[in-house]
Amino acid sequence: MAHDQTSQTKWWMRLGTKPTAALTLILSITLLRLVWQFFSPYTLAEDEAHYWEWSRHLDWSYYSKGPGVAWSIFASTKLLGTTELAVRLPALLSSTIGAFAILKTTHLAFKDQLTTFVASLLWFCVPGLAIASMVMTIDAPYTACWSCATYFAARAFLDNKPKAWLGFGLMIALGFIFKYTILLLVPGALLAALFIKPNKLNPKWFTLALLVSLIGLIPVLIWNANHDYATFRHLLGHLGAPGGDTQNTTHAKDSWTPLWMLEYIVLQFAIMGGVLLLALFALINTRKHADDNTRRATATLAYLALPIFAFYFAVSLVTQTEGNWAMAGIVSLIPPAAWAAIDGVRRKDHPVKFAWGASIFLGIACLVFFPTAIWASKRAIVGQYIPISRLTGMREHADHAQQILNDLEAQTGQRPLILTEHYGRASQLAFYLDNHPTTYCISALVGGRKTQYDLWTSTDLANPQTRAPLQGRPALLMGGRIDQWTPAFDQVKDIGQLVSEPVDNRTSYIGYNFTNFDSWTPPRRLDNNNTHDD
Repeated sequence: MAHDQTSQTKWWMRLGTKPTAALTLILSITLLRLVWQFFSPYTLAEDEAHYWEWSRHLDWSYYSKGPGVAWSIFASTKLLGTTELAVRLPALLSSTIGAFAILKTTHLAFKDQLTTFVASLLWFCVPGLAIASMVMTIDAPYTACWSCATYFAARAFLDNKPKAWLGFGLMIALGFIFKYTILLLVPGALLAALFIKPNKLNPKWFTLALLVSLIGLIPVLIWNANHDYATFRHLLGHLGAPGGDTQNTTHAKDSWTPLWMLEYIVLQFAIMGGVLLLALFALINTRKHADDNTRRATATLAYLALPIFAFYFAVSLVTQTEGNWAMAGIVSLIPPAAWAAIDGVRRKDHPVKFAWGASIFLGIACLVFFPTAIWASKRAIVGQYIPISRLTGMREHADHAQQILNDLEAQTGQRPLILTEHYGRASQLAFYLDNHPTTYCISALVGGRKTQYDLWTSTDLANPQTRAPLQGRPALLMGGRIDQWTPAFDQVKDIGQLVSEPVDNRTSYIGYNFTNFDSWTPPRRLDNNNTHDD
């Protein structure tokens, strides 16, 4: 619904009505982020480095995720070299694509330039989406695919373009190779068709869309068929279900508590900020203050988002969830949230104005967080609350590790191995040590969950053929307890924490004369360390 032009008195409303305002905003923020990434001092987080490690072993799929993140990083590093900027560039570009798709969706749904501008702005005001654009995980490309799929669904429903379902199916296929839950957009479309009139699914084109979406399943299914369906076991392990990859581990699973449901709800507001509040206001206020077309557009987009929120709420009835798991749902709700913000400001609706103000505040905070976080982390009182320890110091950490490796080689006359208790540290060392050496993760060998390292022949220490050329060599051992390492070495020496160790109580060791972990037996109780690949 186009808003009454005579009430546009605020400067941002006048700015937002300019035809190029939304596009200029998106490109400007993209440029600022690109410049920042070029000069960024932050080192790769554990998952970022692990996905880079995947890109060195291109495959149809991987242990916990589809191949999309590895293929993206491979293409970027092949073009720009092995740098943090190259690893993270796909996340930045994905965020821009997602913002542009939101622009198109909002303009199609509400036919209003100002609402389109505000929706583009709100994209950058979602804390989870802002963080995802700056670090390379699956979240940025996945939500970009979700955003594009939402646009095609809106075009099919609201613009009566049944061929748009082919684009919807293609985005489902592309999104699936990043994260499997993009399939939840399909029941969302079915709900919109069932409950909103005159939304209709064209049977022919929607069926073709579903067939196209199956393309994304092909590489994942091929890989799993050749790896004992490892991904399915990993996902079942998250739920603690029979057949999962936690059945034979010594890591205890916490008992279910009703607080997990409350935690799930609180986390959604933490990840989505004021934009989620605006979306809720849109669902309420369109009934009283909007025309039929606006109500229909809002309801359609809400139904697209509903299944992913409901799915992870159901998961919270079984296990503990993480905040970003349902984050894609907010993407479909950003256009209605933009309408709610403008409507509420014009009507002087104070709760809506509060949500709008909170959204803008968080958007600015997200924009300046990375450039200012290191400075803020060194300030008294607030510094301890700035969570950047896992993004700093890895160069110095690797330099110290390299010095130990060089000394160990000079002492023994043999090239040392690098063994870690956690997949993320193995990947970080592979990235930052000289010449990007092969590293190994022992999690599954000492009672933890499997990781991708257990599925590559070159790093699978349970494989005798892999171990054979490693026998007798010294090693730098990272993390874990000394009793986890002693079965595999003649002698293990505790050398304490290395420089810039970001994880509390994670120490390091030197091992002499590597053999194998066959004699390792689990203790009566093992601390529940985070050794799973997620």
